Amino acid sequence: MTPPSVRAPAVRGGSGQALQASATMAAAPSLAALLRERFVDDHDRPALVDGLRPEPPRTWGATIAAALALAEHLEQEGLGAGDRLAHLGPLSPEWILVDLACVLTGIVHVALHADALADEHARHLAWLRPAALLVSGGMLAPATGSTRVIPLEPGASAPCAGQEREAIAAALERRVAAIDPRAPATILLSSGTTGHPHGVVHCQAALAANAIASAAVFLDEPDDVRLAWLPQSHALARTGDLYTALVRGGCLNVVGDRRRVLDACRTLPPTVILGVPAFFMRLERASAAGRIGDLKGALGGRVRVAVSGGAPLPQRTAAWFAARGVPLVEGYGLAEAGPVVTLASPRTLKPGTVGTALDGVELRLDPRGQLLVRSPSLALCVIAPPGAGAGAWAQPESVAPDGWLATGDSAVIDADGHVRITGRVVDTLVLANGHKVPPAAVEGALAEEPLVAQVCVVGHGLPAPVALVVPDPDRLRHLLSRLGVRVFSRRGAAAHPRVLAWFARRLARAQRGLPRAWRVRRFLLVTRPFDAAHGEATEAFKLKRGAIAAHFGARIAAAGATPAGPGVAIIPPTATDHPAAAQGCALAGLWRGGVVGRRRGRCHGHR
Repeated sequence: MTPPSVRAPAVRGGSGQALQASATMAAAPSLAALLRERFVDDHDRPALVDGLRPEPPRTWGATIAAALALAEHLEQEGLGAGDRLAHLGPLSPEWILVDLACVLTGIVHVALHADALADEHARHLAWLRPAALLVSGGMLAPATGSTRVIPLEPGASAPCAGQEREAIAAALERRVAAIDPRAPATILLSSGTTGHPHGVVHCQAALAANAIASAAVFLDEPDDVRLAWLPQSHALARTGDLYTALVRGGCLNVVGDRRRVLDACRTLPPTVILGVPAFFMRLERASAAGRIGDLKGALGGRVRVAVSGGAPLPQRTAAWFAARGVPLVEGYGLAEAGPVVTLASPRTLKPGTVGTALDGVELRLDPRGQLLVRSPSLALCVIAPPGAGAGAWAQPESVAPDGWLATGDSAVIDADGHVRITGRVVDTLVLANGHKVPPAAVEGALAEEPLVAQVCVVGHGLPAPVALVVPDPDRLRHLLSRLGVRVFSRRGAAAHPRVLAWFARRLARAQRGLPRAWRVRRFLLVTRPFDAAHGEATEAFKLKRGAIAAHFGARIAAAGATPAGPGVAIIPPTATDHPAAAQGCALAGLWRGGVVGRRRGRCHGHR
């Protein structure tokens, strides 16, 4: 049986009406058209470099020629426009070429998350039923059943020797003309914070429109260098790094080993860095501990803007970067919306906000305070496994017939259009006494305490909220030194009476600005990170509150049932905090301190 192709002439909602493309999308070029512009305008400018290899960058001309060669190779393997191609491989220049080859052929790129476990890859392949699985970077294919496996050979992207520039331009022109900008182009896989897998389907016109609007915020220039270290299987990195670079050119400094980010910054200093809060917080901690003497210099000395997305960024982290000459701003988005919805700019920054809406994006709040989005970059549809509550093709249930997407996030929009995300609409904790607590607001206050690396507030149905706190290992070591405390394990450090007393004072102080009913008085210390390997975070580093509450259920119940005294009580960790973790988890890698580059040996914060 031939695997199904991704061919959907129209996406229909519950009312049976086709989702109408906006005028902005109708006018937006395809990603293929942006590639053509780069070939013509920036043929000899740097485009792609492996930041960890002493090799000169590939030019845009060479990059596009290699993508064309790989496109022909995929077609020789029997793949064509509309076919789903699953792809498993680590971040590398070759990964970028695979995506560009799909752009030029109309093949639908379904990028599997390289950090996920093999059985998760197998489950995705079972319900996605791709025409083939392409494996790159030496990764091993999971048990695929009937799925055909295509290994990416080293010479697959080598252009024909002696091919003239005019011939490449003509081939590129033919492919651009053959592309349907509104046909499915990629499926972004996500489990979200609910844990239910699904795929968000986007077309080239929507992705191009989102990249054009995003690039306009930062006034991108052709000589920009973007540090590309985030997995490109996620919407944030694919648009924020790769597709934004297609708009005006610039070079991607690709870092396949996130433990050597600073090494890559020395190889080719970036001007733009995109990351998640865990990344910037790790750099902040390394800087505060003295392992990075000059933060701006360690990042190459040329960074004009760093952008955080995917989760709330502590304001102390943004302030730390700004004080050291590196503007750090936030953005907001979700895969179904393109993904970028808002972006802050160093020119108009308002602390605590995620910026204003991109050009062409409309925002409003519903009566519950939920943020609604109408954008030219909305997803075509969402697909899910059989039995997951959606058919093979379905418009996102959160999109109204008039095109407004319900984000599920509560927000405040000020008079100047700056947006502040205040939490999840359905994430409110209802305590046993009837009080309602927004956990995201409490977590935001607690995260401003530098010793807090991660925090999760739970307590639905309990007499009072309970917070699970992962201490920052570097600052915990520094605290032990200041207190003159000697311990022989992480658990011993987090259980020492003087450490617990210090935590109690600091966490009580961090909550002074919160309403009394929201304040946490029972804290559980946890000496390992919440991560995707334990099912407690998404691959994009968003915490899964339900999974964390389930894993620590007994401790949470015991803490919540304890009568709350007048002050804060810190409950030390137990031996059950350390189930075996899978190797290769991205967040665990950040926790171990790899992003600071050259430090070697065992990290005392995680073993």
